[in-house]
Amino acid sequence: METIQKNILLTNTMRSGSSYLSRVISANSRVSMTFDTLNFFRFGYNRYDPIEDPNNFEQLISDFSYRMNNRFGIEISTSTCMKTAASLGYSYATANSLILRQVYPDASKDVLGDAESLVWTKIPEFLKMYPNGKAIVIARDPRDIVNSFRKITIAPNYDYLIALFNAIDAIDYGTRLSQERPDQVHFLTFENLKTQCEREIRGICDFLEIDFEDQMLNPENYTDHFGNPWDDQKSRSFVEEVDPLAAVGRWRKKIDPVDLCLTEWLAKDQLEKIDLELSGQTFDQSIFDEGVARLTSSSLLREAFYRKAVLGIGTERFPLDPTKPGNWDPQGVANKTAFN
Repeated sequence: METIQKNILLTNTMRSGSSYLSRVISANSRVSMTFDTLNFFRFGYNRYDPIEDPNNFEQLISDFSYRMNNRFGIEISTSTCMKTAASLGYSYATANSLILRQVYPDASKDVLGDAESLVWTKIPEFLKMYPNGKAIVIARDPRDIVNSFRKITIAPNYDYLIALFNAIDAIDYGTRLSQERPDQVHFLTFENLKTQCEREIRGICDFLEIDFEDQMLNPENYTDHFGNPWDDQKSRSFVEEVDPLAAVGRWRKKIDPVDLCLTEWLAKDQLEKIDLELSGQTFDQSIFDEGVARLTSSSLLREAFYRKAVLGIGTERFPLDPTKPGNWDPQGVANKTAFN
């Protein structure tokens, strides 16, 4: 296996710009990152114990190969990975690195990473796997997250509101960990990335200990896993918008008033942490009552509401199990018969 100088984990809550940021970082001549594909912590980590058993290790690689090939058309050779693993030792770190190197075989790319949503609590485990690794958390205005996720999710009824509790947890966890371990964990916001792009990207390059390159600022240089131009339309909720800054503060024009009430009530402290102001709107009793009704409308939301109201913490949880093929977007599955 060609040497990987540094492993990166980029994580976020839903609808907060990790796909975009991964393309920006991957425009650097030394870096390649997967996005919304590998998801090693979701599908692999701690699911094949004891991973030191060669049979379990091979099963992990084989399962990733099947899913990556049939869902995304990305080829992973199990036999090649197993040949290399025999000399490296069987571990989750080895498995993740071998898969990444299969996706990106170009040896000039010596900084490899994965963009995976809702795994910020796994950052300490990632850094145990890779003591010289780097983790990045990107957060976004919870009001825009809720507004965007409501539009695209297939989650039933009001379960889209789990995104609010995820946003709370990502901001709390990401800011704390970046303060405790600044050399290993970097925190930024989608808003700053969009409005102060060069400054933010230079900061990320400094954090990753790589040179800033001008092509990182030009969307024409952003590519997908196959080296083709990246189609950012696939990552948008509001595809009709053409202004690149339209996603910043979109909630002001589009958010449901009940959702706004809930978000500013429950995420007030988190908005302050990322230097965002409240709307200044007041909400009458009927808006509040409807908000509470939404928060108690399912076991998913009741649990999340309890955690925030009583324990003072957010949640890291999808509304639907993301490991089940029935919850995947069928438009994003290359071989639709492979997971029946």
